[in-house]
Amino acid sequence: MRERILSVALKLMNIHGIKFTTADLARELGISKRAVYEHFNSKENLMGAVFDSVLADFRQQISCIVHDESLNIVDKLTALMVFSPKALGPINVQVINDVKRFLPKEWAKFENYFTERWGLVEQVIKQGQTNGVLTQVDLAILQKMYMGTIDNLLDHHFLTRNNMTFKNAMTKAAEILIYGLVSPHYREK
Repeated sequence: MRERILSVALKLMNIHGIKFTTADLARELGISKRAVYEHFNSKENLMGAVFDSVLADFRQQISCIVHDESLNIVDKLTALMVFSPKALGPINVQVINDVKRFLPKEWAKFENYFTERWGLVEQVIKQGQTNGVLTQVDLAILQKMYMGTIDNLLDHHFLTRNNMTFKNAMTKAAEILIYGLVSPHYREK
């Protein structure tokens, strides 16, 4: 029941933002508010559990990507940069913006996660550099570019205006970060 509550809570967050009520959640689940409170003592506790589940899913996916021997360095790097949560489903960009604004403690968990993820991305980059697959670059600058890209692509208005999802936009941005702007034909000259 706990996982079902988390899943439906994320669904409601994606529809109503973080302003959904426990009554809305109970109604959607077909249970009483009391039944919800048997699993979570407050709405804040429930939202924290939703975000913890999303982050646990992220970490599990990262581990699978990093340890997947069937992926080459470029595919591994791309996968690390663009994946999205699977366990509970995707998070609406507006929810992420609401969390940033109204739930700073929860947002701090995401920021810690992004730092953690960057450490793994950097490991893959260094492996690629050692193998000669990737060029030597200033990793501090690349990290700033990557983190700035994530932050800027969380702009709901930009995504709507350009008819993109966050994942689509991140995929395109990762392609630019990984392959650059110079044509492969020009590089061969």
